[in-house]
Amino acid sequence: MSSHQHSVLYSYNEAGDIFHPVTSTDGGELKVSPTIATTQRDQVKLDSASGVAVYADSSPTPTADTDDRSGWLFKKTASDATKFNYYVYADSGSSHTFTVADLKSIHLTCSVDNYQNSSSTPFAVVYTKPTGTNDEAAWYHSRRSYALDVTANIVLAGEHINLYALAVPTFNNTHRSLPLTSVATSGDYADTEEILFITIHSDSSALVNTQILVAEMGYTLGSIARNIKLVA
Repeated sequence: MSSHQHSVLYSYNEAGDIFHPVTSTDGGELKVSPTIATTQRDQVKLDSASGVAVYADSSPTPTADTDDRSGWLFKKTASDATKFNYYVYADSGSSHTFTVADLKSIHLTCSVDNYQNSSSTPFAVVYTKPTGTNDEAAWYHSRRSYALDVTANIVLAGEHINLYALAVPTFNNTHRSLPLTSVATSGDYADTEEILFITIHSDSSALVNTQILVAEMGYTLGSIARNIKLVA
């Protein structure tokens, strides 16, 4: 009895970032599979209106990197509560509202240039819409943060790393990938709650001269995966 070795061939459409898989056998049989959409890869410029909306109330404002690395550079210049807040997702301008149950993953690619303690590393936060009942704040109902457990992971100054919460996304690089497993929740944070914002933050308690470069960030909501490159 003979056996057939299977291989998978892909036709790639660069403009649409789409792979068309074609399965073949050594017997010459071809099987065309449905189109597979890959992660949407977008970008936002620091000095554009979109860039201002993304870094919003960050203080001080992020800048281009002095060594020409890709991304937005944040450097804490005073011993105060200043920090960056990058809004990677906001519930506005879309036809669909996503819930907590839809959230599959959050990620960023960054470099911690000056590690001083656990507050030196960035983290992700999800806020849900206020309901008017038992809201944690006037502008949101619940909040959940995902941070790096520095007791279980090495942070090397200046190394590009991937940080992710929940499922492991597909990264377009070969950097080390570290999970954000330290979880803190304020409020109910039920699966049915509607997501208001997904954000990437630095810690307001970080020491002066904390320096973080964020090159990319993104999320997966339902079947939609996005990766956003931060361009200075």
